[in-house]
Amino acid sequence: MPIWPFRSKQPKLHDRAFEDLAQMFLSNPEDPTPGGDRLDATRLDFTVDSLAVVDPHLETMRNQGLEGQALMKFVRRAGAYVGEVVRRRRDPRLSSVGKGLGTIAVLWDGKDGFCFPLGEVGKYLENGAEDSVKLFAHMMIAGAPTRA
Repeated sequence: MPIWPFRSKQPKLHDRAFEDLAQMFLSNPEDPTPGGDRLDATRLDFTVDSLAVVDPHLETMRNQGLEGQALMKFVRRAGAYVGEVVRRRRDPRLSSVGKGLGTIAVLWDGKDGFCFPLGEVGKYLENGAEDSVKLFAHMMIAGAPTRA
């Protein structure tokens, strides 16, 4: 009997929902992302280099003391953007699945590999620049093991 019962099944893919959530990070006038007014969305083009804009923005937001729904909204949207950058550069089967804040969007490589971009945003907000999302993306795209 497998330890992870879901491993015998392929995750349901939600690429479009993940992409929509990433777009909400860039702009959503009806329901703005906390700190969105401080983000230069014109520099965010879903490239790994664009994460050089996201890391300093995370640092700014880290010092804002986000809590509750504002924190959840920010982490979901920023993490979706980071995840979408990775998904677009790696295996096209990468997708979003999951349920908790840190794992609401799990990128799956179509085999046995998973990563948690929302968890990475949360780690940055907790730990600072040592948990760079740009470095995370480089590692995931290259297929390197994740940081502990």
